[in-house]
Amino acid sequence: MSALPHPQLRAVLEPAYRPCAGFGTCAEAVWRPEAGHVPRGFLGATGRLDEVRAVLVFAEPGGVYPDDFYDPGLRPDQFLAQAVAETGRIIAAGTDLFHRNIRSFLDMILPGQSLPDQLRQVWLTEGRLCSVAQEIGGRRDRRCSELYLRAQIALMPQAVVIAFGGKAQAYLAALKLEHVKAVALSPPGANHRGARPSWEAAAAMVRARHG
Repeated sequence: MSALPHPQLRAVLEPAYRPCAGFGTCAEAVWRPEAGHVPRGFLGATGRLDEVRAVLVFAEPGGVYPDDFYDPGLRPDQFLAQAVAETGRIIAAGTDLFHRNIRSFLDMILPGQSLPDQLRQVWLTEGRLCSVAQEIGGRRDRRCSELYLRAQIALMPQAVVIAFGGKAQAYLAALKLEHVKAVALSPPGANHRGARPSWEAAAAMVRARHG
């Protein structure tokens, strides 16, 4: 599951792997490729951008998985390709509750479709690109969303933008994008039974807008 996103999205994200100028100045930002700490959590938009029905925005990348490490000498495009491949692998495998719940949500939006077909029609991204020491609470530095998230969303104005959790919603709200009517849902790590009604409502909105 390593298909790359649309070239225009790659152009937005690749500067973060040069690495991003925010490393060393952005609070809590970590750049340690050999330990898996690079911008990551991106997947989808593997076809045309006008095919994308929903943009799923999460707060920031979670903990590093045991095999998720990178050669510091990679080019920006190689870093991004490897990060996308790793995200695709763990979602396809349903590695943990978070990723299994993402699959459940994709099935709500696009029932009866294979994961590769679903990934043509959704874009998964992060409000903040880096790993952070504290995933819950903490600072909400918005430079990532200003530098990267704004440009990503601008490429897919027809998509429903869905924020998973309060921090992701805050990143989106700070951008003040008039065309974005973000829907805030329980994050995928939440108990599936308690979160399911909000996910179903958001999925219904996506299906209603795009048929």
